[in-house]
Amino acid sequence: MADIPNKKPTSYDVAKLAGVHRSAVSRAFSDGKSISDETRRKVVEAAQSIGYRVNYLARGLHAQNSGLVGIVASRLETSHRARQVKLISGELVKSGFTPILLTADGVEDLRGHMSGLLNFNVSGMIITSDTPPPDIIEECSHLSVPVVLINRAPSVAGADRVQLDIKAAGRMAFQMLHEAGATRFGVLEPKAQTYSVVGRAREFAQNCKSEGFDVTIIKTEEQSYKDGLAASDDIQSALDSFDGIFCTTDLMAFGVLDGLRIRHDVSVPEQVRILGFDDADQAEWSGYNLSTISQNIEDSGKVAVELMMKRLADPSRILETRTIALTSVHRGTTHQRPKF
Repeated sequence: MADIPNKKPTSYDVAKLAGVHRSAVSRAFSDGKSISDETRRKVVEAAQSIGYRVNYLARGLHAQNSGLVGIVASRLETSHRARQVKLISGELVKSGFTPILLTADGVEDLRGHMSGLLNFNVSGMIITSDTPPPDIIEECSHLSVPVVLINRAPSVAGADRVQLDIKAAGRMAFQMLHEAGATRFGVLEPKAQTYSVVGRAREFAQNCKSEGFDVTIIKTEEQSYKDGLAASDDIQSALDSFDGIFCTTDLMAFGVLDGLRIRHDVSVPEQVRILGFDDADQAEWSGYNLSTISQNIEDSGKVAVELMMKRLADPSRILETRTIALTSVHRGTTHQRPKF
């Protein structure tokens, strides 16, 4: 006779083994439900003995608050974004939620992911990829699903926000390079329109101009290491025009540094000063020792979860925007090491 495959245990099996009504099983595994300690003990022991596990996803489809929270992110290949998502996930778990991570490579991906998350009756969404279309934000608001945007364009209403001050970012980048002695500036600006990266590139250029300095916009396709490597060729070919380059992301700065030093034998910071943005883990590695600007992603993760929970408690509260703190990080790509 063929072996009969094992059947996945159900709440009915637990109830039968524990000698209780099926509803007692549900109460035993639900916080705040009325049930005696003795009944809970019998249910838990019965569940453990047959390997029963609660299907929280199925329960969430029927509950008002499922405890599931969608995180929609892009560019997870970058250490900065990966760390940001890890921190947000940790904050959600500490607050009693279960994160669901989805990656999006464009607005249509984002729309589809957010629409799909609504089918799972999520408690909220935290978005770090593109800016969501207004209609999907409106649908989330109508369904009382809080949406928190991190570093997204302020053009779409209906969501709480955590974002850096791009004006302050551009001003800080100019000041760091100028105080290090730069007077001939360049800035890497991706062609792909992203609110925070392109925004801080343009604010940097505006600060250079308002202070009476020329600035060259070095266009890149995206904001990757490969784009920084390609930009190093443009920088080297017009090296007399530059003594300070703002790379707008650390990943591009790493590419620029490798290209200048290895391909073109350019000394940094002696011939040109290089500044990144994000303070990725690799920035402090000895091989890069990159001067950069740090945005406090630890606080941004905490604040994003806090704003979502406040919206859950009071859906009618006024929309809130919190600003991420920026810190200048001076390392070896803008300042020469003293000689002894």
